[in-house]
Parts: sequence; structure tokens; C-alpha cells
Amino acid sequence: MKFNKVLFLHLLLLMAAATQTLAQDQTFTFQGEFRLNPLYSHGYRIPMVDNRTAEGYIGQRTRVIMQYEKKNDMSAEIILQDLRAWGTYKTNGQAGNLSIYRAWVEKRIVNHLSVKFGRQGFIYGDQYILGGLNWGGNMAHDAALIKYEKSGFKAHLALAYHSTGFTLEHERYTYQNHKNMQFIWLQKDTDRLSASAVFLNRGLEEHSGDLEIRYDQTAGANIGYQITDKLKLKGIYYHQFGKDTVGSNRKINAFFYSAQAHFKPNKKVSLTIGTDVVSGTSTRDAANPNYGERNDFDILFGLRHGHFGYLDYFYTKLWPVTGLEDYYIKSNFSTGDRSSLDVDLHGFFSQASIYNETQTEKLNDYYGTELDLRWHFKQSNNTKLTLGFSHMWVTDTYLSYYDTTQSDGSSTIYAVVTVKPTFLNLTF
Repeated sequence: MKFNKVLFLHLLLLMAAATQTLAQDQTFTFQGEFRLNPLYSHGYRIPMVDNRTAEGYIGQRTRVIMQYEKKNDMSAEIILQDLRAWGTYKTNGQAGNLSIYRAWVEKRIVNHLSVKFGRQGFIYGDQYILGGLNWGGNMAHDAALIKYEKSGFKAHLALAYHSTGFTLEHERYTYQNHKNMQFIWLQKDTDRLSASAVFLNRGLEEHSGDLEIRYDQTAGANIGYQITDKLKLKGIYYHQFGKDTVGSNRKINAFFYSAQAHFKPNKKVSLTIGTDVVSGTSTRDAANPNYGERNDFDILFGLRHGHFGYLDYFYTKLWPVTGLEDYYIKSNFSTGDRSSLDVDLHGFFSQASIYNETQTEKLNDYYGTELDLRWHFKQSNNTKLTLGFSHMWVTDTYLSYYDTTQSDGSSTIYAVVTVKPTFLNLTF
């Protein structure tokens, strides 16, 4: 009898151990994110023109993040987000702007092949045309993504179709999004070479008239090569073609390219020297109704904040039809075990010619020089701090977009505090 009890206990222990071993293939994480962003503007996004006054705000982004994964089977993520400025709502009010920021599930079909659908982010390469806007925290796509990944090769196919609601007939699409979008992205990495290519097709519905959907296409490549352990070169080129989607019948013939050299002499210093060129249409051609092309490149879903300076003078409030040439030096210096300093210097120029209002006199193509300083401090794995200052010495050419030659300054100072606690982390 005693032997049977001992045997029974051993069997229970073995079953429990086997169950524990077999069940360790699923994880669930429940996190929060509290992001505080005080900002004082003395010309952020728009120079101090037309009697503009300096002002500040305290922004807060709060997220509830739930992530699930079952090994070799599926993964899912739901992110709830509240984005506000302090004081937006009454102290005794119940209003809010809680929304679903991300909600997707990815299911493995066979080895190396999976399908991901729902509201998700598309972040690819250097994020010039497909990126995530963490500064504003609002870039997400309703789409399906088919993924094939094996041995350093990746192929992704995205498909999206939008409607105003649960409509049963073709009605005008009232949101300022694309009506449909597809892209294919390919990437191959080796020890020193990283190469990717993308083709994106976008359909936008005309704002007036009939319900015609016009399509534009963007195709290009991103190639990086590690020359030595300290030096890496990178080249990016995109070409845009198709039909103008903003109301005219012009053909699109536009381009973007970037050339960069990344140098890291030691563990404490890194430097990037490069240029980003966004093609544009001269103001004379843009004003000519008989000019049959649109030459200004659309950066689509790419990053604005950071790529073209942290003052956000380009491709946020102002979309210069004449394009942009950005010549820059970006550097990072270690200032301690848990801190670092970024120092970026940009020289901005118009890519196409700018003329006066009568299109008779050509203006200088120099927009100005911007200095960006950012100090980062990592207090712990869940708490980070960034302090930033940006200033731009603007020229009369840039101010001509605001019909003035006078500005009282172009600068901003800000902080970003991010606290990301993990409330629950289960493996089962």
C-alpha cells in the first residue's frame, strides 16, 4: 500500500513536470506607457511671424499594451491609447479620447510563412516612406500583411482597402486616407551587405466630381554596405510615377535619394554625414496650367519628425512644392554609462527654383540652417528622459512662404519622459 502511494506521487510529479515543460510555449505581457512631453514653442513648426506669440503645452500619451505569443503559432497585440494636452478636459468631466492604436494578430500558416491583419504599423528601412511617428504617436494602418522570412531573406506583401463605414454601395470616401494601398517589400542581408527594394501602389479618391480613384506608384531600393567595422555607406533611391491624385490630370515624375556615410571611431562617438534630396516642382511650372507634370515627391507614410530636423519645418505644416535638399552632419556622444548627447546640423535648400509672386525673379534657394541638441538619459530599463533644444536661422526665402521677411525667432525647447512599467509577464 505504501509502495502504491509512493508510485502514485511519483507519477503525479512526473505528469506535473511534463505538463510544465510542454506548456512553456506561450507568453502574455501586460504593460503601461506614460509619456510626458512638455514643450515651449518660440517658433516650433511655424516661425514667429504675423505677431505670433510664444506658448507652451504639456502633452501626455498614455498607453495600455497587451501582447500575446504562442511559439511557432501566433502572436497578437492590442494597444489602447489616450493622447491629450493637460487642461483639454474639465477637471470634473468624463470626456476623453481613448482609442485603439494597434490591434492585430499574426498567424503562422506553414514554416516561414505567416499572415498578419488588423491595425498595425509599417516600419521599413530608414522610414523615409514607411515609418512610425513616435513623436505624435498616431501612425497605424488597417491592412493585411503576408510575410515570408527565411535565412536572411524577407518578402512582405501588404493589402489595404478603406471605406467610410459598413457601406453596401460606392459612396464618397470622406476620410483623408488612401482608398486602397498595396506594397511589396523585399530584403536580403549578408555579413556586410544589406539590400532592400519596395514597390508601393496607392489609390486616392478625387475630392470632388465623380468617384474616380487615381493611382500613383513608388518604387526604389535601399542599399547599405559595411566597409569596415567603423565605416558604413548607404544609398537610397525612390522614384514616383503615375497620375496626380490631388485634382489635376498631371503625370507624376518625382524622385527621392539619400547618400550617407556612418562613421564610428570608438564606442563613445558616432558620426553621420549625408544628404537627403526630395524633388520638387518650380513655382513657375506649378503656376503654369499647361505644365503637364508634377515633380514634387510625396513622402507618403514616412517620418517627418527627425529626418528633416526636429523643428518640423518641412512636411508637417509646410509642404514645399519646390522640394528640399537637406545636407547634414549628425553626431552622438556618450556622456556617461546611461546618457548620451545628439548634435545635428542641417543646411536646407530648395530642390527646384523658387520665383517671386509674378514668377519673374528667381529667389535664393537657401532656406536656412538648423541646430538640434538632444540629451538622453536612461534611468532604468523602464524609465527614460530626453531634453531637447532646436533653433533654425531662417532666410527670407523660407519666410516668403508666409508672405513676410520678418521673424521674431525659430526655436523650441522640450522634454520627453517615458515610463513603461510591466504589470504582468506570464509564461505558461
